[in-house]
Amino acid sequence: MIQNLVQNNSSTFLEPTTFEPFQYGQSIVQYQGERIDLKSIDIAIFSWGNSDYYQEIRKGLYQLSANFKPNTVLDLGVVHQNTVPLIELVDLLLQHNVFPIIISASNQAILPQLKAYEQQAEGLNLALFDSKIPYSLSSTSLLINQLIQYHPQLLFHLNCIGSQSYLVDPKAISALEDKYFEVHRLGKIQPRLEEIEPMVRNIDLAAFSIASIRAADAPAQVYKNPNGLLAAEACKIMHYIAMSDQVSSLCLHSFDHQATDQGQTANMIAQLIWFVVEGFFARNQEFPIDKKELRAYVVDNKTLGTPISFYKSLKSDRWWFEIPRALYSKHQLLACSYRDYQIACEGDLPDRILNAINRLT
Repeated sequence: MIQNLVQNNSSTFLEPTTFEPFQYGQSIVQYQGERIDLKSIDIAIFSWGNSDYYQEIRKGLYQLSANFKPNTVLDLGVVHQNTVPLIELVDLLLQHNVFPIIISASNQAILPQLKAYEQQAEGLNLALFDSKIPYSLSSTSLLINQLIQYHPQLLFHLNCIGSQSYLVDPKAISALEDKYFEVHRLGKIQPRLEEIEPMVRNIDLAAFSIASIRAADAPAQVYKNPNGLLAAEACKIMHYIAMSDQVSSLCLHSFDHQATDQGQTANMIAQLIWFVVEGFFARNQEFPIDKKELRAYVVDNKTLGTPISFYKSLKSDRWWFEIPRALYSKHQLLACSYRDYQIACEGDLPDRILNAINRLT
């Protein structure tokens, strides 16, 4: 079935022997139309269209040091630039527990990325990293409007991370927050980048815009914005996303595939992929959560009038909290940080917990 979804081109094959034994080029599986057993594959990388630019990304990626067991990462090449093949391919990979990394010049790959979950799940949590917020009160054509309009049963929670105030409509932010979606400004997350880890620990899929990165580090980003995440910060975020046991797909998008920048942005994307792979194979296997592996801390809260239970993992030192049963009868542990626990101990209610209570109760 895969051979019907991708564009096979022997001229794009990169000869493994031209790479050093420690590099990706000798450990990655290059798909060339043959029958392949997905049971042995953990991660699949592919581009949705833009074959020439993807070739530049591959050249950068294949020169990097391999951080995975040989033959567990698959390079599928280029998928036909049509919505249906992308949906079918992501769906197929998810069914085989393969983690798709989608490369797309535009953010329109996110719609089929979400739709691929239609037969398997509902009530999904999505994280969007972008310096703008693709949502409008006066238009239905922007990405978030389409997600809400066409996939309301699929999308339960949306977390917009990395927006820059001078690029977004304050009314759009207010409207999203009224739906109990979350918006985290760049200026808020940069000083405490580690707080992104609990933001993405409970998500099911993620989409990261290359335009989240400042133009000096990724010149082909579509906004040509001088401000944004630093390259090292973006790589760290990739590690956080992939390290989450619950995240099952990622889309890297929004770059100018016609830009000429001596391959800098292609190499940037290649390094982002490297950190995704590193994070994926560093997973702690803590989902679903087993309370036997957690240490409980109960904190009284006057605002709620009921105690809040926090839990610390004995395996990874990560933190969770449980919405009080007096407010929400169903048992559910949600990701948080040690800082959230500290805030609760001081008698305040962390924003993360307040937002979760508003969404679920």
